Amino acid sequence: MSDAPTRIDWSQGVPLMAGPYFLGLYQPSPETKDFWDGVAQHELRLKWCPNCARAHHPKRIVCTFCGNTELASKRAAGRGTVYSFSEVHRAAGAAFASATPYTVGVVKLAEGVHLFSRLIPSSGPIAIDDPVDVDFRVLEMGQLLPVFVVGKK
Repeated sequence: MSDAPTRIDWSQGVPLMAGPYFLGLYQPSPETKDFWDGVAQHELRLKWCPNCARAHHPKRIVCTFCGNTELASKRAAGRGTVYSFSEVHRAAGAAFASATPYTVGVVKLAEGVHLFSRLIPSSGPIAIDDPVDVDFRVLEMGQLLPVFVVGKK
C-alpha cells in the first residue's frame, strides 16, 4: 500500500460494514464537510461559536452553550489527553486482522471537545490522562483519518 493519503469521495456515501455484514452507506453530512476538508490537508478542525468562543464537535450545528446557529470551522491545536480507551483483540473484519491488537478511545482535546479515534502508543502501555497529539494516517480501509499518538508525561 502506498503512503500517499487516500481521498474518499464522500458525496456518494461510503459503504458501512460490521465485519462481513453490509449495513448500508454512511452518508456524509454538510456539517462535517469542513472537518473532512481539513483531514485531507492534515488539519484537525472543530466547530467554533463566534458568540461565546467555545469549541464544538465537528457534527454540531448549534452552540450548546448560547444557542447560536452560525458556527464556524477553525483549526484545533491537535493536543489533548486520553479520556477512555479499549484495546481491540478481535478484528471486526479481514481488513483489520493484521492490525490487531489496536487501541481505540476517546480523546479530550485541549479545546474541551471529545473525539473518538484510533490511539497509537509511542512507548509502553496507554493510560487515562496520557497526553496525545494528532497525526494523520491511512488506516486499514485505505482512508486517511486523524489518529492520536499517545506520549508519556
